[in-house]
Amino acid sequence: MPSSSIDPLDPGGSTLGGAAALLAGVLESAMDAIITVDEQQRIVMYNHAAEQVFGWSRQEVLLQPLEKLMPQRFRAGHAQHVERYGNTGVTSRRMGARRVIHGLRRNGEEFPLDASISVLQTAEGKLFTTIVRDITELDRLQREQADNDARLRESQRRLQAAQRLARIGYWQIDLDTNVMWWCDQACEVLGVESSQLDASYEGLLRLIHPGDRQAFAAQRDAAVRAGLPLDAEFRVITDSGEERWIHLLGWIEAEGEGTQARRRTGLIREITNRKRSEGVIARSLELLNHTGALARVGGWEVVMESMATYCSDEIFRIHEIDPSAGVSLEGLLGFYAPEVQPVIRAAVDAAIRHATPWDLDLPLVTAKGRRIWVRTQGQAILQDGKLVRLFGVLQDITEIKATEAALRMSNHELEAFSYSVSHDLRSPLNSINGFSHLLARKVAGTPDADVKHYLARIQAGTQQMGQLIEGLLSLAEVSRTLLGNELVDLSTMARSILDDWQVREPGRHVVVHIEKGLQTRGDARLIRVVMDNLLENAWKFSSQKALAEIAVGQKPAADGRPAFYVSDNGTGFDMAYANKLFTPFQRLHGVTEFPGMGIGLATVSRVITRHGGRLWAEAAPGRGATFFFTLPGGAAAAGGGTKAPL
Repeated sequence: MPSSSIDPLDPGGSTLGGAAALLAGVLESAMDAIITVDEQQRIVMYNHAAEQVFGWSRQEVLLQPLEKLMPQRFRAGHAQHVERYGNTGVTSRRMGARRVIHGLRRNGEEFPLDASISVLQTAEGKLFTTIVRDITELDRLQREQADNDARLRESQRRLQAAQRLARIGYWQIDLDTNVMWWCDQACEVLGVESSQLDASYEGLLRLIHPGDRQAFAAQRDAAVRAGLPLDAEFRVITDSGEERWIHLLGWIEAEGEGTQARRRTGLIREITNRKRSEGVIARSLELLNHTGALARVGGWEVVMESMATYCSDEIFRIHEIDPSAGVSLEGLLGFYAPEVQPVIRAAVDAAIRHATPWDLDLPLVTAKGRRIWVRTQGQAILQDGKLVRLFGVLQDITEIKATEAALRMSNHELEAFSYSVSHDLRSPLNSINGFSHLLARKVAGTPDADVKHYLARIQAGTQQMGQLIEGLLSLAEVSRTLLGNELVDLSTMARSILDDWQVREPGRHVVVHIEKGLQTRGDARLIRVVMDNLLENAWKFSSQKALAEIAVGQKPAADGRPAFYVSDNGTGFDMAYANKLFTPFQRLHGVTEFPGMGIGLATVSRVITRHGGRLWAEAAPGRGATFFFTLPGGAAAAGGGTKAPL
């Protein structure tokens, strides 16, 4: 050590010198950095550990100011702090109690340190010795611990928030003592104050609804005896008297492998809403099953990935098979009558390949050999463009089919009767009409006015009856005629009909608007009957207008489909009586006001119905009427039109 530094060794080799040498060895071998400075803050002793901590060698720092080992920002006040400490009379103390102390390494790196200082009064003055420990790693670990503690607190906060939201709590029971521990959230789930909760298994039993208590105890005891997990659902009665559903899970905790379980730990959560929903669903399913049984309608579903098939009870009843046996899609298809197998299989294939729905009435042979009629409907369910499920319904319509057949037979017989009667009435009516005209010629010269009046009434009556018979024959013919399917130009047809009416009544002035390009498909002869009757009505009921207007066109109906219409600005009618419009022989105006038999609109209705279309009207008294009708053959988009007086 240089002569200017303090050498603890005695060069004389005396006993004191040997002790000093021993002390020097101890200082050099110390794990902590030891630095001594004089009153001028010059370093006079610097051990090997200090060299390792600060990076400066002993030769580089001896007699150098101590501030060489500290960051610049701490240098200004350090000497005064040391001097004040020397004057306190305290021989030693720990430094940095109020703030973190930092040192400066040779490479310029700052690092945290833990230091204690002591003072020794010598003949040459005061010596200040500092024992320094590099706590960089300790500081890092402390920061990591602080971060971990913060993350743990945040995780606990989130867990508690999640428990509150999900209404989930934690519990534990000692199987030796039956003492239970509940977390705060578990108490909230149970609806009891933690201070009032009897922390025992018996306390839990007292909370459980009397109706569920015995079943839970049996389930718990069986799980304990068998060493199995516990999974139970039961009701509890809260402090406020509310009934709640609880789901309790528990698993075994052993102290070590091969040791007997001494504890059970688990979760508890409220499932009241789920249970209520399950109850509603169960009641809905029960109602659906009862409704399906009454309506003889069943539902089915096929999961395409596994081809698993699920059916309602009514499906099994319709097919007369045992529900426990199960059934596949192929099995269901196999029940259809042999002659319609290609039809149903083509429909299912189209649904699978192209997501095309089907709705068919087909015969089916049950497992007991009965032949019945069913209405089968099916639809594909897609997810991201991929077929995931097929589902459908099946309805037993055997009775409906029988009723329809009987009704068709009845209608056929009624129409045949009506046609026969109408046809047979013509002969005697023609005789009455013919002889009345002969008689009229015989008495033409008689002055008796009454005789002439009576004959005129007879002739008018026979004429009216003839018209009624023609109407009945027309109605019967509409029902009996086979429908054609051809393109019909309604615009041209309407123009032709109105031209004929203008020829018949040249004195009338009527403004007509007919849209161009009105086309449909159907039986041209019967559609002509429709247009004849609708335009005759428009012509007739607008006759009292000084300037009559009739329009023929198309516009979208409420369902978006195109509908044809015939409108006029005539006398109109009260919509309260619209239900009478399409009934034979029902009239909304007097015969003296507007002639007619009340058979035209009934004929129109029957023609439209036979084509599978729909007929309706809109009107108001004194504001005209509009008759709409649709035809499955569709309507071409009309463009433009003509408006001209006739």
